[in-house]
Amino acid sequence: MEKIDITEKAYIDVLFALESGAKSFNDLKELGFSPNTILSRLREAQRKGIIEEKLFPQKDKKAQIKYIITNRGKNVLNNYLPIKSQYLNLKRELDKLEQEIRAKEKDMKLLLTSVSKFKDM
Repeated sequence: MEKIDITEKAYIDVLFALESGAKSFNDLKELGFSPNTILSRLREAQRKGIIEEKLFPQKDKKAQIKYIITNRGKNVLNNYLPIKSQYLNLKRELDKLEQEIRAKEKDMKLLLTSVSKFKDM
């Protein structure tokens, strides 16, 4: 059986998202990763038999492709359930820190711009 490396960016996030049921690509974009990253993880997980695509018919619309976790994927995910809560807490903390960094960068840019304007007077 092929080794599965879930440490790549967004891999475990996609699996955790699919744990609760089928998701479309657009649903998975809400995880906050780039579309290319999500697509790469989906394709890799499909190659490894962890997830699969399934067509969901829709009334008066074209069928929608959704991704579902396979039994193999559920077995992989079960190995990580003991750390899920801690992982998600750390991820929330990281997101908060990243927001704070963006705010500080904006403040620094504003400060430097104001100093530059003052200096030109």
